[in-house]
Amino acid sequence: MLTSRLFWKPFVYFSALIVLVGLIGGYTTSRWQKEQLTDQLKQRLRNTAISLEDVTKKSLLSGEFENLQQVIQDIRTLTTTRITVVALDGVVYADTHKNPNKMENHSNRDELIQALRNREGDSQRYSDTLNISMLYYAFRIQHQGKTLGCVRCALSTSQIDIQVADIQARIAELVFIVVIMGLIITGLVIFRMTRPVVRLIEEARELTTAQLGQTIGHGFDDEISELGRLLNELSSALADRMAQLEQNHHELLTVLEGMDEGVIAVDKNERIRFANEAVCEMFALDLERDQGRPIWEVIRNQMVEAIINQAKKTNAHFRGEIELLGPPTRYLALNASAIPTEEDDDFGVIIVMHDITEVRRLENLRRDFVANVSHELKTPLASIQAYAETLIDGAIEDQNNNRTFLGRIVEQSERLNMLIQDLLSIARVESNTQANEYAVINIAEVLDSCIKYHQPRARKKEIALEVLAPGEVMVFGETEGFRQILDNLIDNAIKYTPERGRVQIDIKTQDEQVFLRVHDSGIGISKDHQQRIFERFYRVDKARSRELGGTGLGLSIVKHLVNAFGGTVDVTSNPDEGTAFLVTLPLAGSGQATVSVG
Repeated sequence: MLTSRLFWKPFVYFSALIVLVGLIGGYTTSRWQKEQLTDQLKQRLRNTAISLEDVTKKSLLSGEFENLQQVIQDIRTLTTTRITVVALDGVVYADTHKNPNKMENHSNRDELIQALRNREGDSQRYSDTLNISMLYYAFRIQHQGKTLGCVRCALSTSQIDIQVADIQARIAELVFIVVIMGLIITGLVIFRMTRPVVRLIEEARELTTAQLGQTIGHGFDDEISELGRLLNELSSALADRMAQLEQNHHELLTVLEGMDEGVIAVDKNERIRFANEAVCEMFALDLERDQGRPIWEVIRNQMVEAIINQAKKTNAHFRGEIELLGPPTRYLALNASAIPTEEDDDFGVIIVMHDITEVRRLENLRRDFVANVSHELKTPLASIQAYAETLIDGAIEDQNNNRTFLGRIVEQSERLNMLIQDLLSIARVESNTQANEYAVINIAEVLDSCIKYHQPRARKKEIALEVLAPGEVMVFGETEGFRQILDNLIDNAIKYTPERGRVQIDIKTQDEQVFLRVHDSGIGISKDHQQRIFERFYRVDKARSRELGGTGLGLSIVKHLVNAFGGTVDVTSNPDEGTAFLVTLPLAGSGQATVSVG
């Protein structure tokens, strides 16, 4: 409180006013007391002069002044009053303090001039005769309407000065006491008056520093107290509003940080104001380091700057797309919108970035799939059409070749049927239509059935099929799906293994998992192709694959089915050293067997 300007300003003003009033009061009282003493002294001199009127008149009429001189000397002895008798022409006839014959003419004395004009007069001046300050009073002496002269009485004013000085000292003490008491009372009153105001100021300051929700009691039932109550209500309301805003801000940041899409906001000067974690990951940003920097210093991409400028110019939604060179290469779709700033004539921009890399990849896969399917369907259809047209044109009558042509048609029809069946299998796996048919099955029995089916082909190529599996290995899945997995892996192993080769199929269980391994001694696969062999229609050697009758969908079906059964498939291979496919599946009852598929 004592450091508050609100206290000191009125205190200084009121203190100055009190001191000024005290000084004026003391000066006025002192002057009034001096005037009272002077008037009393004048009255004393007047009484003395009037008492000498008769004797003075006799002396002026007779011209004898010895008796008068004796009378005024007696009076001087008793009253210390100086008495002077002056004729009409200013000649001094008698005086108590000096020889009248040696005194100068007094016709020019103010008190005498006033007395001759108005019967009485007075003045205060320094006496050259006595060398002291004197108060003079003159009374006109008349006889039968004729002025004879004047009697003048005078006293020193030193006694007045002494008395006035004493009175002034007492008045000064009183004024000092009154001023001190006034200052103390003023300080207490101002303190009591300004204390609630200062507390209101502190509360308002707390509002500006976001220290909300605190209330202050003011102790008075007046307008200031009412203002305090209103500020308390305002503080409480602002506290609730700020808490809500803080919660909304936190929720918004949580949403923005949790978005897969990148969000970045720039101000009207294209300086970064906000960027969520997704944007920081996309462009290797550090928000603490890069916040406030121009975006074109951080993200060096012409398209970003172009869409920001376009959005600011048109004040509308604007879209664009950029490519981030890898590895791996990424594609981003940008959506920029202008956001108003504090100045209505300029705008900031918020940019939402969608990673469409996967969309682009799927589009490419779709295009490749359509192209591959078209190509794969076109080849057998073209062969069927060619052989059929040849037969129609007369080859049906050719007993040596007509059966050969019909055999080719049947062969291409079977190839076409295989392709369609594989496409249906992929569609069925991807749509999860077989999910309701899942059950616990013995994979060893399915393997035994597959081995019996492929054994004739293996014997034809003199390939040894070696199987190492326990009698019972239970997994969770679909019998037909596991049959397709084993058929495709074993078929590929036999297909790409030269004559008199070897194909090994092992099934092991360990740590609640089933390991199915199909290893052949075939031509192998180079490292460059191993990452793509599970793609649809991908072939390492297209000519050889078509020659062997492959559709290019087998391994893709294997991967989809294994994933649907909650497992993984890996390949290890080296050219001319054979290939090994390892399928890992959860053992039924291990807690992983009922994994959600798809």
